[in-house]
Amino acid sequence: MNEEPRYNETYYKFTQFDSCIIDLDSGEKTRLDDICPPICWKAIFGNENPVEIEIGCGKGRFLLEIARQHPEINYLGVERAPKYVRRIQQRFQRHIKHTGLHTGRLNGPLFPNVRLAWSDAARFVECYVEEEGVQAYHVYFPDPWPKKRQHKRRLFRNEIWLRGIERSLYSSSGRLYVVTDYGEYFDEIRFRIDRSTRLVESTSMCIQKEHIQSNFEMKYLAEGRKIYRAVFEKPGA
Repeated sequence: MNEEPRYNETYYKFTQFDSCIIDLDSGEKTRLDDICPPICWKAIFGNENPVEIEIGCGKGRFLLEIARQHPEINYLGVERAPKYVRRIQQRFQRHIKHTGLHTGRLNGPLFPNVRLAWSDAARFVECYVEEEGVQAYHVYFPDPWPKKRQHKRRLFRNEIWLRGIERSLYSSSGRLYVVTDYGEYFDEIRFRIDRSTRLVESTSMCIQKEHIQSNFEMKYLAEGRKIYRAVFEKPGA
């Protein structure tokens, strides 16, 4: 049995035919097939602010809060599960409606610095993200696929993904933030990043983003689970 994923063009053709980028303010969608890679962030966001990417957004709590607190940074969420794509859209629309009713401001985008990519993460980073085009990646509570036969599905076993984040992060300042509640997977993540990339685990916790709990973290903390965190940095050329 293969211990690492084996994806090919046929797999992506039949699982990613509806891939698109969604404007969470307007709901407007742009098919990835209609975009000439690599993506021009200025064309997507309308500015040249730095871009950070969250992989696997769940219900969208972190994405919404971090974008609200940091309008000077552009945020792109990448999510492949249709049910979570819908939940993220619903969360943003509820927040936009509530804010509009509360403030009386119903016109104009509330989140010009957020987009959602409905896509496979490894595929998206490999094909659409330019070299040194991302300031940071956020990967919070990736699916651990706990059964042994499922381990090959783990994101951090995908060499395409690992090469993609190393290539696309800024040199000297690019960072990968990882949080999980699964100790065995956390050890594997650290091992595979050390083996397969030039990223270096930071020993300084002061570079952590101000903490925003995702829905998963709130749930797991309430259950008394231990949370594991790490920040990996890309050294200069």
